[in-house]
Amino acid sequence: MNEPNWQGARIHLACGAKYLDGWINADAVDMPVIQGVPGHPDVVLDICYDLSRIPDASLTWVYWSHGCEHLPPNLLPGVLAHLHRALAKGGKLTLATTDLFLIIKNRFPDGNWEGPLFGHRWSTDPSWLAHYDCFTHEKLWRLLRNAGFREIGPWKTEQYPEIRALNDYATTHADVTLFAEATK
Repeated sequence: MNEPNWQGARIHLACGAKYLDGWINADAVDMPVIQGVPGHPDVVLDICYDLSRIPDASLTWVYWSHGCEHLPPNLLPGVLAHLHRALAKGGKLTLATTDLFLIIKNRFPDGNWEGPLFGHRWSTDPSWLAHYDCFTHEKLWRLLRNAGFREIGPWKTEQYPEIRALNDYATTHADVTLFAEATK
């Protein structure tokens, strides 16, 4: 797999088998073909350790759906700072992640959400699918500001037809999703 041309690129982080045409689709896992759908990303890129490969101020847009919650909380600030560094002036980070209040409201009205959200030790899921964190607007906005982003607000899938067409977790589970967009 050759290194992509990062200059002026849009990158879809943690793409899995969901591809955005005209974007660099990146994932830490080089997946096999699943049910006839190509599962190989354009570039294998570990969000926690490989973002330094992307040159400063080279990206125009980063889309990252339901990835923040899978990172250990001590690594997330550094990842966000790397994404800020890699974005060109005016570039944007569009992300979706778990919304603590919506999860409690829509999935666990009895308030017993800790086990299902953060997983059980007997889970058969791969370790990279574990949830390490959950977010509120205040917490996520603070993390983004601390990473250097200044313009931060919500977004809706209707704004971006190409993202909506992905039919990814952000669009299929909007009832538990916090949508944030930050501009450099």
